[in-house]
Amino acid sequence: MIIDTLDNAEKLNLGPRFDKAFAWLKDPANANLPAGHHVIEQAEDGTELLFANVQEYNTRDPKDCPLEYHRAYADIQFLYEGCEAIGYRPLTDDLAELKPYNAESDIGFVQGEGTAVPFSKNTFFVLFPQDAHAPGQRVPSADKVRKVIVKVRL
Repeated sequence: MIIDTLDNAEKLNLGPRFDKAFAWLKDPANANLPAGHHVIEQAEDGTELLFANVQEYNTRDPKDCPLEYHRAYADIQFLYEGCEAIGYRPLTDDLAELKPYNAESDIGFVQGEGTAVPFSKNTFFVLFPQDAHAPGQRVPSADKVRKVIVKVRL
């Protein structure tokens, strides 16, 4: 997991696809896209290599935010408005499956709790397949959030 601001994104050296994702996040025109799915880069076979899911929601009680994980994509979660916490812990073999991994939707859920890490406006989290995470947690009370999750094909 990486937590930082866009001002430091180019220092990460995560590769060209991540560079393109951070450039997309820095473009002010993308901050006003409607909620939904937005393709940024697609392979010739139709595989989405880079896409953004813009979300608007109210944060929830941490007990209502299960730990999730992904295998095919890394997440870059960027907060435009509001405040939330993301529960985090390493994805280890001792975590029991809550909902088995689904390759089509690239998500699985495990039982357990993560450490709540505050997530404030204009910061980002990069979450890799080894990072179990539970986004959308309220801190300390429910808040309206507008954020984008840029999915980077690994």
